[in-house]
Amino acid sequence: MAIGTVIPYLPGMSGLIYLVAAIGLGARFLWYAIRMQRDMDKHLPMQVFRFSITYLMFLFAALLIDHYYIIRIAA
Repeated sequence: MAIGTVIPYLPGMSGLIYLVAAIGLGARFLWYAIRMQRDMDKHLPMQVFRFSITYLMFLFAALLIDHYYIIRIAA
């Protein structure tokens, strides 16, 4: 999932704001995934689920901000 979120940057569909957000959020999600694989904390899966929702919200927000920032620069 973390690698797939960087794909819109490659053909130029998004800019650096989105790329930085995608890499940062993806790194945090990978940290959660590795931690969930190693630890036996019974609360961790729910934390990962909550973060995945937040992850998508911030990723879409970064895409919108990046889009409107590029439009404002071009105008």
